[in-house]
Amino acid sequence: MSIAGSPPTRRVIAVVELLTESDRGLSASEIAASLSLARATVTAVLAELTGAGWVRRDDDLRYRPGPALAKLSPAPPGAPGAAVQAELAALASAAGCGATLSRIESDQLTVVAKQYADARVVPGLTVGQSLPLAYPAGAAVMPWRTDAERRAWLSTASGAGRREAPALLRFVAGNGYAVFRPDADDAGLVDVLADLLGAVGAEVLQPQLRSRVLRQLSRLTARPYTDVEVAAEEPLPVSYLSAPVFDGAAAPYEVQIGPLRPAVRRAERAGYIEAIRAGAQAISAAFGKPPGIA
Repeated sequence: MSIAGSPPTRRVIAVVELLTESDRGLSASEIAASLSLARATVTAVLAELTGAGWVRRDDDLRYRPGPALAKLSPAPPGAPGAAVQAELAALASAAGCGATLSRIESDQLTVVAKQYADARVVPGLTVGQSLPLAYPAGAAVMPWRTDAERRAWLSTASGAGRREAPALLRFVAGNGYAVFRPDADDAGLVDVLADLLGAVGAEVLQPQLRSRVLRQLSRLTARPYTDVEVAAEEPLPVSYLSAPVFDGAAAPYEVQIGPLRPAVRRAERAGYIEAIRAGAQAISAAFGKPPGIA
Protein backbone atom coordinates (compact mmCIF):
# COMPACT_ATOMS: atom_id res chain seq x y z
CA MET A 1 0.00 0.00 0.00
CA SER A 2 1.21 3.53 -0.67
CA ILE A 3 0.90 6.29 1.91
CA ALA A 4 2.93 9.01 0.17
CA GLY A 5 1.97 12.46 1.47
CA SER A 6 0.46 11.12 4.67
CA PRO A 7 1.37 12.71 7.98
CA PRO A 8 4.03 11.13 10.21
CA THR A 9 1.44 9.59 12.49
CA ARG A 10 -0.08 7.68 9.58
CA ARG A 11 3.36 6.28 8.70
CA VAL A 12 3.78 4.94 12.22
CA ILE A 13 0.34 3.32 12.10
CA ALA A 14 1.12 1.75 8.72
CA VAL A 15 4.36 0.20 10.02
CA VAL A 16 2.63 -1.21 13.10
CA GLU A 17 -0.23 -2.62 11.02
CA LEU A 18 2.17 -4.26 8.60
CA LEU A 19 4.17 -5.95 11.37
CA THR A 20 1.10 -7.21 13.23
CA GLU A 21 -0.41 -8.67 10.04
CA SER A 22 2.80 -10.37 8.88
CA ASP A 23 3.47 -14.09 9.44
CA ARG A 24 7.17 -13.40 10.03
CA GLY A 25 9.66 -10.74 11.02
CA LEU A 26 10.36 -8.10 8.37
CA SER A 27 13.54 -6.17 7.60
CA ALA A 28 13.56 -2.39 7.31
CA SER A 29 14.02 -2.75 3.54
CA GLU A 30 11.00 -5.04 3.22
CA ILE A 31 8.87 -2.64 5.26
CA ALA A 32 9.99 0.33 3.16
CA ALA A 33 9.23 -1.51 -0.08
CA SER A 34 5.82 -2.72 1.10
CA LEU A 35 4.73 0.76 2.21
CA SER A 36 6.45 2.73 -0.58
CA LEU A 37 8.44 4.72 1.97
CA ALA A 38 12.03 5.85 2.06
CA ARG A 39 14.36 3.51 3.94
CA ALA A 40 15.52 6.40 6.15
CA THR A 41 11.93 7.20 7.13
CA VAL A 42 11.20 3.58 8.07
CA THR A 43 14.44 3.31 10.02
CA ALA A 44 13.52 6.38 12.07
CA VAL A 45 10.01 5.05 12.76
CA LEU A 46 11.36 1.65 13.78
CA ALA A 47 13.88 3.23 16.13
CA GLU A 48 11.11 5.06 17.99
CA LEU A 49 8.84 2.02 18.08
CA THR A 50 11.67 -0.19 19.33
CA GLY A 51 12.57 2.27 22.06
CA ALA A 52 8.94 2.29 23.23
CA GLY A 53 8.73 -1.51 23.18
CA TRP A 54 6.07 -1.52 20.46
CA VAL A 55 8.32 -3.55 18.18
CA ARG A 56 11.40 -5.69 18.77
CA ARG A 57 14.37 -6.42 16.55
CA ASP A 58 15.65 -9.98 16.19
CA ASP A 59 19.28 -11.00 15.91
CA ASP A 60 18.81 -11.26 12.13
CA LEU A 61 17.72 -7.58 12.01
CA ARG A 62 14.07 -8.35 11.39
CA TYR A 63 11.28 -6.59 13.24
CA ARG A 64 8.23 -8.06 14.98
CA PRO A 65 5.51 -6.75 17.33
CA GLY A 66 6.96 -6.01 20.77
CA PRO A 67 5.74 -6.66 24.33
CA ALA A 68 4.31 -3.17 24.87
CA LEU A 69 2.08 -3.57 21.82
CA ALA A 70 0.83 -6.96 23.02
CA LYS A 71 -0.38 -5.40 26.27
CA LEU A 72 -2.77 -3.09 24.43
CA SER A 73 -5.24 -5.88 23.65
CA PRO A 74 -6.05 -9.25 25.22
CA ALA A 75 -5.08 -12.46 23.47
CA PRO A 76 -7.74 -13.71 21.02
CA PRO A 77 -9.96 -16.62 22.10
CA GLY A 78 -8.08 -19.90 21.88
CA ALA A 79 -4.66 -18.26 21.75
CA PRO A 80 -2.10 -20.65 23.25
CA GLY A 81 0.13 -19.83 26.21
CA ALA A 82 3.90 -19.65 26.33
CA ALA A 83 4.33 -23.39 27.00
CA VAL A 84 2.31 -24.31 23.91
CA GLN A 85 4.16 -21.78 21.79
CA ALA A 86 7.47 -23.23 22.97
CA GLU A 87 6.43 -26.77 22.03
CA LEU A 88 5.24 -25.58 18.61
CA ALA A 89 8.61 -23.91 18.06
CA ALA A 90 10.34 -27.13 19.13
CA LEU A 91 8.27 -29.07 16.59
CA ALA A 92 9.19 -26.63 13.80
CA SER A 93 12.85 -27.02 14.72
CA ALA A 94 12.67 -30.83 14.88
CA ALA A 95 10.87 -31.07 11.54
CA GLY A 96 12.97 -28.37 9.89
CA CYS A 97 9.91 -26.63 8.46
CA GLY A 98 7.00 -24.41 9.40
CA ALA A 99 4.47 -25.51 12.03
CA THR A 100 0.93 -24.19 12.50
CA LEU A 101 -1.60 -24.72 15.28
CA SER A 102 -5.28 -24.31 14.36
CA ARG A 103 -8.44 -24.46 16.42
CA ILE A 104 -11.05 -26.63 14.70
CA GLU A 105 -14.65 -25.69 15.42
CA SER A 106 -17.79 -27.24 13.92
CA ASP A 107 -17.83 -24.88 10.96
CA GLN A 108 -14.46 -23.15 10.78
CA LEU A 109 -10.69 -23.42 11.20
CA THR A 110 -8.84 -20.60 12.96
CA VAL A 111 -5.06 -20.28 13.04
CA VAL A 112 -3.93 -19.58 16.61
CA ALA A 113 -0.13 -19.91 16.35
CA LYS A 114 2.63 -20.27 13.75
CA GLN A 115 6.36 -20.98 13.95
CA TYR A 116 9.01 -21.11 11.22
CA ALA A 117 12.24 -23.08 11.07
CA ASP A 118 13.81 -21.86 7.84
CA ALA A 119 13.88 -18.96 5.42
CA ARG A 120 11.15 -20.26 3.11
CA VAL A 121 7.86 -18.89 4.42
CA VAL A 122 4.84 -19.87 2.37
CA PRO A 123 1.90 -17.47 2.60
CA GLY A 124 -1.39 -18.65 3.98
CA LEU A 125 -3.69 -17.61 6.80
CA THR A 126 -2.17 -15.34 9.40
CA VAL A 127 -2.65 -15.87 13.13
CA GLY A 128 -6.22 -15.03 14.08
CA GLN A 129 -7.66 -15.57 10.60
CA SER A 130 -10.33 -18.18 9.90
CA LEU A 131 -11.80 -20.05 6.96
CA PRO A 132 -14.81 -22.34 6.59
CA LEU A 133 -14.01 -25.89 7.63
CA ALA A 134 -13.97 -28.19 4.62
CA TYR A 135 -12.29 -31.47 3.62
CA PRO A 136 -9.43 -32.22 4.05
CA ALA A 137 -8.72 -29.44 6.59
CA GLY A 138 -9.44 -30.71 10.09
CA ALA A 139 -9.04 -34.37 9.15
CA ALA A 140 -6.68 -34.98 12.09
CA VAL A 141 -9.36 -34.21 14.68
CA MET A 142 -12.47 -35.68 13.04
CA PRO A 143 -12.19 -39.22 14.52
CA TRP A 144 -12.66 -37.63 17.97
CA ARG A 145 -15.60 -35.39 17.02
CA THR A 146 -19.33 -36.12 17.20
CA ASP A 147 -21.11 -38.08 14.48
CA ALA A 148 -22.90 -34.89 13.41
CA GLU A 149 -19.62 -33.01 13.01
CA ARG A 150 -18.09 -35.85 11.00
CA ARG A 151 -21.13 -36.04 8.71
CA ALA A 152 -21.02 -32.29 8.12
CA TRP A 153 -17.29 -32.46 7.38
CA LEU A 154 -17.66 -35.44 5.04
CA SER A 155 -20.38 -33.59 3.13
CA THR A 156 -17.83 -30.93 2.11
CA ALA A 157 -15.72 -33.45 0.17
CA SER A 158 -16.12 -33.52 -3.59
CA GLY A 159 -14.73 -35.51 -6.49
CA ALA A 160 -12.08 -38.00 -5.42
CA GLY A 161 -12.34 -36.65 -1.88
CA ARG A 162 -15.71 -38.34 -1.43
CA ARG A 163 -14.08 -41.72 -1.94
CA GLU A 164 -10.94 -40.91 0.04
CA ALA A 165 -12.48 -39.21 3.10
CA PRO A 166 -13.72 -42.33 4.98
CA ALA A 167 -10.36 -44.07 4.45
CA LEU A 168 -8.57 -40.93 5.63
CA LEU A 169 -10.56 -40.95 8.88
CA ARG A 170 -9.66 -44.61 9.48
CA PHE A 171 -6.00 -43.82 8.76
CA VAL A 172 -5.97 -40.95 11.26
CA ALA A 173 -7.79 -42.96 13.93
CA GLY A 174 -5.30 -45.79 13.62
CA ASN A 175 -2.08 -43.79 13.21
CA GLY A 176 -2.63 -40.46 14.96
CA TYR A 177 -1.60 -38.33 11.99
CA ALA A 178 -2.38 -37.58 8.33
CA VAL A 179 0.07 -36.94 5.49
CA PHE A 180 -0.77 -35.23 2.21
CA ARG A 181 0.59 -34.75 -1.30
CA PRO A 182 -0.49 -32.32 -4.06
CA ASP A 183 -3.34 -33.19 -6.37
CA ALA A 184 -1.13 -33.22 -9.47
CA ASP A 185 1.05 -36.11 -10.53
CA ASP A 186 3.85 -33.63 -11.14
CA ALA A 187 5.87 -33.82 -7.91
CA GLY A 188 7.64 -30.59 -8.84
CA LEU A 189 4.41 -28.71 -8.16
CA VAL A 190 5.38 -28.63 -4.50
CA ASP A 191 8.58 -26.70 -5.08
CA VAL A 192 7.11 -24.49 -7.80
CA LEU A 193 4.16 -23.35 -5.68
CA ALA A 194 6.15 -23.02 -2.47
CA ASP A 195 8.90 -20.92 -4.05
CA LEU A 196 6.55 -18.80 -6.15
CA LEU A 197 4.12 -18.06 -3.35
CA GLY A 198 6.86 -17.53 -0.82
CA ALA A 199 8.47 -14.95 -3.10
CA VAL A 200 5.21 -13.02 -3.32
CA GLY A 201 4.97 -12.54 0.44
CA ALA A 202 1.72 -12.94 2.38
CA GLU A 203 1.85 -9.52 3.97
CA VAL A 204 1.69 -7.56 0.69
CA LEU A 205 -0.93 -9.58 -1.19
CA GLN A 206 -4.03 -7.83 -2.46
CA PRO A 207 -7.26 -9.55 -1.29
CA GLN A 208 -8.07 -10.96 -4.75
CA LEU A 209 -4.54 -12.27 -5.25
CA ARG A 210 -4.43 -13.65 -1.72
CA SER A 211 -7.60 -15.65 -2.45
CA ARG A 212 -6.00 -17.12 -5.56
CA VAL A 213 -2.85 -17.96 -3.59
CA LEU A 214 -4.86 -19.81 -0.95
CA ARG A 215 -6.66 -21.79 -3.65
CA GLN A 216 -3.30 -22.85 -5.06
CA LEU A 217 -2.05 -23.78 -1.61
CA SER A 218 -5.11 -25.98 -1.10
CA ARG A 219 -3.88 -28.07 -4.02
CA LEU A 220 -0.93 -29.09 -1.85
CA THR A 221 -3.18 -30.93 0.62
CA ALA A 222 -5.63 -32.42 -1.83
CA ARG A 223 -4.55 -36.09 -1.69
CA PRO A 224 -4.06 -38.03 1.56
CA TYR A 225 -1.64 -40.95 1.62
CA THR A 226 -2.68 -44.47 2.63
CA ASP A 227 -0.76 -46.90 4.84
CA VAL A 228 0.58 -48.75 1.82
CA GLU A 229 1.72 -45.54 0.12
CA VAL A 230 3.44 -44.18 3.23
CA ALA A 231 5.41 -47.43 3.56
CA ALA A 232 6.53 -47.42 -0.10
CA GLU A 233 10.26 -47.61 -0.74
CA GLU A 234 10.43 -44.94 -3.45
CA PRO A 235 10.69 -41.19 -2.72
CA LEU A 236 7.32 -39.44 -2.66
CA PRO A 237 6.17 -35.80 -2.70
CA VAL A 238 5.10 -34.59 0.73
CA SER A 239 3.36 -31.28 1.23
CA TYR A 240 1.86 -31.33 4.74
CA LEU A 241 1.34 -33.56 7.77
CA SER A 242 -1.23 -32.97 10.51
CA ALA A 243 -2.04 -34.47 13.91
CA PRO A 244 -4.66 -33.93 16.63
CA VAL A 245 -3.92 -31.92 19.75
CA PHE A 246 -5.89 -33.04 22.79
CA ASP A 247 -7.26 -31.30 25.84
CA GLY A 248 -8.44 -34.26 27.88
CA ALA A 249 -10.55 -36.57 25.71
CA ALA A 250 -11.43 -33.81 23.23
CA ALA A 251 -9.31 -32.77 20.26
CA PRO A 252 -9.98 -29.04 19.81
CA TYR A 253 -6.78 -28.32 17.85
CA GLU A 254 -4.91 -29.59 14.82
CA VAL A 255 -1.17 -29.10 14.39
CA GLN A 256 0.37 -29.07 10.90
CA ILE A 257 3.90 -29.12 9.54
CA GLY A 258 4.78 -28.28 5.94
CA PRO A 259 7.89 -29.97 4.51
CA LEU A 260 6.79 -28.94 0.98
CA ARG A 261 9.23 -31.28 -0.73
CA PRO A 262 8.82 -32.99 -4.11
CA ALA A 263 10.75 -36.15 -3.19
CA VAL A 264 10.99 -37.53 0.36
CA ARG A 265 12.66 -40.87 1.02
CA ARG A 266 11.01 -43.47 3.24
CA ALA A 267 13.35 -42.84 6.17
CA GLU A 268 12.77 -39.11 5.91
CA ARG A 269 9.01 -39.62 5.85
CA ALA A 270 9.36 -41.65 9.03
CA GLY A 271 11.25 -38.74 10.57
CA TYR A 272 8.47 -36.30 9.76
CA ILE A 273 5.88 -38.71 11.14
CA GLU A 274 7.82 -39.13 14.37
CA ALA A 275 8.21 -35.36 14.67
CA ILE A 276 4.51 -34.54 14.20
CA ARG A 277 3.32 -37.27 16.55
CA ALA A 278 5.80 -36.32 19.27
CA GLY A 279 5.10 -32.64 18.75
CA ALA A 280 1.32 -33.14 18.98
CA GLN A 281 1.75 -35.08 22.22
CA ALA A 282 4.02 -32.42 23.69
CA ILE A 283 1.62 -29.62 22.72
CA SER A 284 -1.29 -31.60 24.20
CA ALA A 285 0.64 -31.97 27.45
CA ALA A 286 1.41 -28.24 27.41
CA PHE A 287 -2.34 -27.54 27.36
CA GLY A 288 -2.44 -29.30 30.71
CA LYS A 289 -3.39 -32.89 30.03
CA PRO A 290 -1.80 -35.81 28.17
CA PRO A 291 -3.07 -36.75 24.71
CA GLY A 292 -5.47 -39.59 24.10
CA ILE A 293 -3.67 -41.30 21.21
CA ALA A 294 -2.73 -44.92 21.76
